[in-house]
Amino acid sequence: MFSSPAVVDGLVYVGSDDAYLHAVDAESGELQWRYATADWVRSSPTVVDGVVYVGSGDGYLYALDADSGDLRWRYDTWAGVVSSPAVVDGVVYVGSGDGYLYAVRAGR
Repeated sequence: MFSSPAVVDGLVYVGSDDAYLHAVDAESGELQWRYATADWVRSSPTVVDGVVYVGSGDGYLYALDADSGDLRWRYDTWAGVVSSPAVVDGVVYVGSGDGYLYAVRAGR
């Protein structure tokens, strides 16, 4: 596992080489939800205002509802995303394996 966990409001969010982002209850260890991508999730998730942002080896930056794991949107960077997203003033910044830094509005 390469992803570092993010812990917010009692949930632990962590990516895995099994191509899922997992949300686990910090106290009980019970899986709350998981979201399938098309490839590994080595990016460390960032959680801001109820949204989990994470990259995947499939080249997408994902925005998922922190409580349910439902997809809000995804953005294609055209290469695997290993870097961890940073969110500032409503903009998500993430580097991609294509050599570019992307700045994507969080509310797309």
